[in-house]
Amino acid sequence: MQAEGGKYGFLKLYSVFLDKELGECEITFLYPEKNQIDNETRSFIQKLVEDNLKLNSKIRVKFKKSFLDERLIKKVILDFFAQNYKSILSQISEEQIGVTIEGENVLLSLSVCEQVYNLFEANFVQKKLISFLQNEFIANFSVKLIVDEKYAISSDIPFVPISVKPKKTYRYEVTIIKDLFGSKIQPFPELIKNNTSPKTSLILFGKISKVTKKEFTIKKGKRKGESKSYFSFNLYDGKTLDCIYFCPKSNENKCKALADGMNFLCLGDLRPGLDDKLTYYIKAMALAQTKVMPNEEEEVDFSQHKVVAEIEDFKDHQQENIFVKEPTYNEPIASSNIVVYDLETTGLNPELDEIIEIGAIKIEKGKITKRFASFVKPLNKISDETIKINHITNEMVANAPKIEDVIVDFYNFCEGCIISGYNNTDFDNKFLKKALAKVGLKLTNQNLDVFLLARTKKLKTNNLKLTTVAAALGIDLKGAHRAYNDAFATAKVLLKLNEAN
Repeated sequence: MQAEGGKYGFLKLYSVFLDKELGECEITFLYPEKNQIDNETRSFIQKLVEDNLKLNSKIRVKFKKSFLDERLIKKVILDFFAQNYKSILSQISEEQIGVTIEGENVLLSLSVCEQVYNLFEANFVQKKLISFLQNEFIANFSVKLIVDEKYAISSDIPFVPISVKPKKTYRYEVTIIKDLFGSKIQPFPELIKNNTSPKTSLILFGKISKVTKKEFTIKKGKRKGESKSYFSFNLYDGKTLDCIYFCPKSNENKCKALADGMNFLCLGDLRPGLDDKLTYYIKAMALAQTKVMPNEEEEVDFSQHKVVAEIEDFKDHQQENIFVKEPTYNEPIASSNIVVYDLETTGLNPELDEIIEIGAIKIEKGKITKRFASFVKPLNKISDETIKINHITNEMVANAPKIEDVIVDFYNFCEGCIISGYNNTDFDNKFLKKALAKVGLKLTNQNLDVFLLARTKKLKTNNLKLTTVAAALGIDLKGAHRAYNDAFATAKVLLKLNEAN
């Protein structure tokens, strides 16, 4: 909070909660124990937030004092394990947590057995704990792990993270006869019966029925009062699903040709509709056919798989600045989840060379939310020529996980997302397909190549290399030819190229 020349710099954004039903937005700021929030400050911050956000909702600003209390810190630490690592929670108590407070610096010491220590190391728990605490308090935290066999247990602790286990999504192949509207759809749909919760970029196939055109009036925004049409119909593949397509005038004639009994491949988002019933909101359709509608789910056993990649929530202080108006984006950015990724490999031939690093960024409806990073241990040594390019040495990957483990994590990370990269169509995707095939998986996500997108824009550049395009758009690319850095820069370029005018 830098308003009034830094006068309120001691405030930290703690949480933002929007209740759409009540039309209220509650914003909470955290402030240090030594500071006070008087009525004048409350009124000023309330007005500042209202003037800058300009929401249609009622805004309520709240303030929460950050008490650096030893018992409170211990409680928050135990809450962290309860929410994220129940297996560790069962092996740690308050007496094992040491807290030393020196001004705004807090040193934590955790006395644990060797098994718990190994869990911390393998799953980046220490870094996640610090991030969690720094969101709850205004302080600088550091954590020291101490192996103390006094807390030893008789057998290994099972790792029980609160996360979704990797599972193969069953798909089957269909033949596309003719694209109707929207982007190209990968001809590998899922079954309706296997989708019982909201999901973005879902591909389905089936027979349509009860096609109906309806009209509605826009109630908000610049187009308030305008009449707009949409089509509703059912999609059936052994189970029926309600579908809706909000139709632009340019596609109305195509939609009027829809008839009961026709088979279509569809791309859309599955989310609650009227009466909270799951409804399929269509983005693209293609006339298609299949010889046999499968009804048995293919299984790939990932029961023994443990997460090996570093997957974290993304923290961007610029994005968290609620006093800077966030840009709006064109489709598909505005309503889709996208994973932007990059690979570092030992060479250019996907049949002979190997992946040695995967880095990725997840963008959810225009906001960067998560990061993915992992080295990969290759079967063969990295050549000196490759090391000169990406600066990844054999020592750096000596203890890295195998591609068979990392690729399962990446597959799970990309579930339900469009995948994107820079010139990934002709390069990275080929390496991915080979790696996925090793564990019985297929790359069926929609693809968005940022290189091809940049080529359609009239950029004043001598070439279309990532470093050149990023510089032209005012994006700083640090550490080029490292997977995560290139993925992050590509994500920024993708967002910039898709900003709405």
